[in-house]
Amino acid sequence: MTNVFQAGVGRVDITPPLTMPHASWGAQVHVFADGIEWPLYATALVLDDGETRVVWLDLDIVVVTPEEDAAIRNAAAAVAGIDPSMVLTTLTHNHAGPPPSAWNWSKQGQAELDGYFAMLGAYAAGAVRIAMDTLQPAAVNAGSGTSHVAVNRRETAPDGRPVTGANGEGTIDPEVLVVRIDTADGDPLAAIVGYTMHPTTMGPTNKLVGPDWPGHTKATVEALTGATCLFLQGCCGNVGPGFDGFTDDVGVVRRIGQRVGCTAAEVYLGLDVPAVERVHERIWESGAPLATWKKVSIEAPDPKVQLIVRPVSLPVQEQPPMWEMEKAVADAQAILDELKADNASDEEIALATFVVKRSNMAHWRAETYGGKKEISLDVTALMIGDIALVMSQGEPFVEIGLEVKARSPFEHTWFGGYAGSWSAYIPIASEYPNHGYEVDTTPYAPEAAAALVEAGVALLNEI
Repeated sequence: MTNVFQAGVGRVDITPPLTMPHASWGAQVHVFADGIEWPLYATALVLDDGETRVVWLDLDIVVVTPEEDAAIRNAAAAVAGIDPSMVLTTLTHNHAGPPPSAWNWSKQGQAELDGYFAMLGAYAAGAVRIAMDTLQPAAVNAGSGTSHVAVNRRETAPDGRPVTGANGEGTIDPEVLVVRIDTADGDPLAAIVGYTMHPTTMGPTNKLVGPDWPGHTKATVEALTGATCLFLQGCCGNVGPGFDGFTDDVGVVRRIGQRVGCTAAEVYLGLDVPAVERVHERIWESGAPLATWKKVSIEAPDPKVQLIVRPVSLPVQEQPPMWEMEKAVADAQAILDELKADNASDEEIALATFVVKRSNMAHWRAETYGGKKEISLDVTALMIGDIALVMSQGEPFVEIGLEVKARSPFEHTWFGGYAGSWSAYIPIASEYPNHGYEVDTTPYAPEAAAALVEAGVALLNEI
């Protein structure tokens, strides 16, 4: 290793075959997708400061299991020559791609589904291999813009029922974080873009595989900057595309992604790498006296790279007994299978599928959290110089990320979820009395959000 900051980026296509199940909406009646709206990718960023090497993998996937996450990190680490603890996986949480590996209510295409997730480690290793081949001296800078595309999704419907929709008065995080990494020669290498919004634009009636809006944000940034773009999801547990969500209109998902991408590209193109200050140079006499300025690089040491993982214990709620959940799953699945065998209407199948999904989610919670008072999640910090990118497992509410960022000692801080394997919603305490999907399906107690905030802030202060 050299004593200079280096970076490399690589990407492989992970678009699934059309012979495996598509998405996992409780209201969808189709099993297989009819086509490809846009490719899905695994993108790898390798960072090396001469002492520490880190690999970050950005996957256009909704969730992975702990076993799948471990396999991905092990395969990537072997290629990069590092310990798996120095590999970070993050998910865009894309809802228009493959379903979670265990969520196949249709019982069709299971071999293809199993094979796909078994291959993700090999795909990731391929992306890392490309990134290692492009590893070269680099420089970095960061900035932020704002986008108000996102909408709080904790809506109260006209009948008073809490639903997952659009709450125009609710809290969002409008920040678009941008990290720009250039080669030592000043050529674009990589862009990291963070934004907080559920990728649920393409809904139950969508029959096309795609990366939802984050894929189009990345494509827009790449088209406008020439840099390979990686995406960081924020704390979007209660934030989504709002009034434009749950559609099958391809034009809508592309427009949303392009809007966020244009904001990110504007920030990116306004950053000097390395950072500079403007100094008056001279007065150039012409028809008018013309003042010219020059850029002077701001002296700074090469960025140091760190990847630190810390566990946080979050309190959990009491879960129903396993026998009760097993019976609920079996009963719901039997009804769905019977309806399909009888060629029932789409409406009947959709209603039955919804029950199957909810019962399986409750079964997972009882199996994972039953009999426990608390459970440990990982909070991970990726440091690139004075830029702090902090992520947790699970789906935190937006208020959690806002508070952590507000209390951060760093100029540029990101806090989001969806790092590694999935671990359910983490609502804020004040939302529990209001119920709704996220609250009713969380295993965590109301105190969990505050514990996660304190863990994030403590990790930032530690490093």
